[in-house]
Amino acid sequence: MAKEPDYRSNSLVRGLSILECFTVTRPEMMLSEIAEALSITSSAAYRFVVTLEREGFLVKHETRYRLAPRVMDLGYRYLASLDIYDLARIPADQLRNDTGFTAHVSVLEGVEIVYVYRALSDRSMVSNVPVGSRLPAFSTTMGRLLLSDLPEAELDRRFKDYTFNPMSPQAPASLADLKPLLKEDRARGYVAQRSHLATGTLSIAAPLVSRHGRYLGAINLSGHEMQIQPDDALIERVLDAAREISRML
Repeated sequence: MAKEPDYRSNSLVRGLSILECFTVTRPEMMLSEIAEALSITSSAAYRFVVTLEREGFLVKHETRYRLAPRVMDLGYRYLASLDIYDLARIPADQLRNDTGFTAHVSVLEGVEIVYVYRALSDRSMVSNVPVGSRLPAFSTTMGRLLLSDLPEAELDRRFKDYTFNPMSPQAPASLADLKPLLKEDRARGYVAQRSHLATGTLSIAAPLVSRHGRYLGAINLSGHEMQIQPDDALIERVLDAAREISRML
């Protein structure tokens, strides 16, 4: 069988890889750090960095680079293209207004969830995960629900060679630990628990279900555990918001 031709642009791949080097914990980088991250020479990195800077994707301050607002613009264009983003905004805002707690909406991408909408509470102790944030699905209430919709073979594929780094003793430390939790989550239809990532935060999550029964996203209500209690009434309110969005999917 003839080998399928590879039409990828290596230069484009390198440029995108540079943008992916910048993270919450590493918002600024020197040219030498970018070159080291990509395992290329500084001169090669310079050509890519200068192009990204001139096109508005990077900004330079003295000797350090950081992402420019144009990157955010691309991110919001992506979010605006999602039906879930458009359909979930009003119900999520109403859920926040009715309860006083922050509501988030996310989708599953690989083994992570991506936050696509946030209705922020004005409480003094607030759960605040910015739009665009990516968190490990196994450690979040929304992620657990979305993973619970996947067949076991798909779970095995996605988590092959995955290293679990639980930040809480209560978080699953392996796929073998995770699978029984997902079965319980699926049967229950929601997840309500203290956060495995943010100490003192509690979250209640429900799935956003397509007309074909697939989980396309999830919505949660989250706040400080001193203020939010996962009682039946609050859980039902989150489920109601999820059903409202699901009817439109």
